[in-house]
Amino acid sequence: MLHKLTEAATAGVEKTRIKASALKLGMYVAALDRPWIDSPFLVHGFTVRKQQQLEEIQQLCQHVYVDITRGNASSDSRNGARPEQTTQYQNTRSFLENLPEAITWHREARALVEKVFADFAAGLPFDASEVRRLIARCVANVLANPDPLLWLGCIKDKANYITEHSVNVAVLSIALGRVEGLLQQDLEDLGVCAILHDVGITKIPDEILNKEGELDDKEFDVMKMHTIHGKKLLLAASNVPDAAVDIALSHHERLDGSGYPVGIEGDQIPYMVRIVSIADGYDAMTSGRVYSDAKPSAEALKLLLDAKDSHYDAQLLNHFVECIGIYPQGSVAELSTGEAGILLPVTSNNRLQPRVWITRDINKLECEGRIIDTSTERRPDTSKPYLIRALHPDGTFGLNIADLNQLGLENFL
Repeated sequence: MLHKLTEAATAGVEKTRIKASALKLGMYVAALDRPWIDSPFLVHGFTVRKQQQLEEIQQLCQHVYVDITRGNASSDSRNGARPEQTTQYQNTRSFLENLPEAITWHREARALVEKVFADFAAGLPFDASEVRRLIARCVANVLANPDPLLWLGCIKDKANYITEHSVNVAVLSIALGRVEGLLQQDLEDLGVCAILHDVGITKIPDEILNKEGELDDKEFDVMKMHTIHGKKLLLAASNVPDAAVDIALSHHERLDGSGYPVGIEGDQIPYMVRIVSIADGYDAMTSGRVYSDAKPSAEALKLLLDAKDSHYDAQLLNHFVECIGIYPQGSVAELSTGEAGILLPVTSNNRLQPRVWITRDINKLECEGRIIDTSTERRPDTSKPYLIRALHPDGTFGLNIADLNQLGLENFL
């Protein structure tokens, strides 16, 4: 059975036919719609590097076959490297002012992603225009204040992992791009690419996607093919940024060449791919799935930082920590007293001494809720400051961020 699944997931996927008019600089042409001898090209298979080559192919051919594991569709565009023009942003709304719009967007985004993935699974044609309109609203919200959407991303549901993951990776990527100072248009392109980065999952058999327990080597080989499927699907889509196909293919590549599917390394990995890779890794680690429990945010950040320069871009990682904070909001926090609660949204520039809504006593039993501000309050027993002893995933000690939302965040800010 597994052999058949592997064949179905991998057969002929590396090469795909596209219209010659859709060919771009950086793509690898594996075959033409005619014999190579009937063309002016001496090399049979090459990466299109020059505009003259591109024009010659488009004049000669109606369609071509590209190898989607070779070449880089954004390597010769502004998406391949960090844009030269950047800016700086300041919050223009408070958390509470920006929250209602964030809630509406988050609900609509989950619904749209679910529909988009269903369409890809059914083999329907895809136009990214509706996704782009959705992402434009996300960018506007994040620019006003990123914390509400980052807060909503802390609410996890194992049953809807794929949908939530796509939405969260888009928000995290845009938030990191904001710290990087990317212009609004670049942030919108980045968001579209990020929310579509995992569309290739729709071509992976359910037997593997929904398996309880770790995948074996053969099953993991099939799972890795989602990157190639993703690029192939997006090559056939309309109104998709050039960088989207490379992000779909390469978001599991690593700087030291240890990633997949190709094993590219260093500067071969485009800038926007590096951003989405960090967002993808962080959200995957902090999300529970059928075969694994979620890691605490602090542990996920530590694992990312431990892989600095070997797997992930060091400067981008530093900015990601700046974006998320050492004590990420929404985390379950255990204090030095043994009491536990949920880290509240940040209402000032002080991210190192957060406010905590305590609802568990030193024995982790439910107690009357109260807010502790670790920047100002002292322990009554020792007169020492309250310290964060440990962070835990949502649901630990029976604490859930969704419960706090239901009580109304305006009561805690």
